[in-house]
Amino acid sequence: MKYKVAVLWEWQKPKAVPLVHVLDPPLAPRPGTDFIDLPHLNYDHQTPEDSALCLFDPDAGEWDNTMLIADRIVPWASEWLHFYEIWHLDGVWRGSNAPGPISAGEMLRQRQETSDGTRA
Repeated sequence: MKYKVAVLWEWQKPKAVPLVHVLDPPLAPRPGTDFIDLPHLNYDHQTPEDSALCLFDPDAGEWDNTMLIADRIVPWASEWLHFYEIWHLDGVWRGSNAPGPISAGEMLRQRQETSDGTRA
């Protein structure tokens, strides 16, 4: 399948990281689920369909502003889309840093529980 993506990067800002948005075809949740259930998205609560792909952990040093978009971000986005298509088939995210099916909804629930002090 072909995808049209946009890579946005405010390179003048030292801590800014590139964001990748899928323009066409639009991302879609699996049947019976919602956008928050799509795994590995930087979930946008205002407009979920505009959520950016979660390609790397900014705190782990996987990206810095000396790297080239074409060498890192574009291949990572391609890999993300590969795993997205497989996830649509069976609901299991097989990408790195995901040992089993994990969704943005699950990650959000975990963050909320941690911030509420009910879960470490």
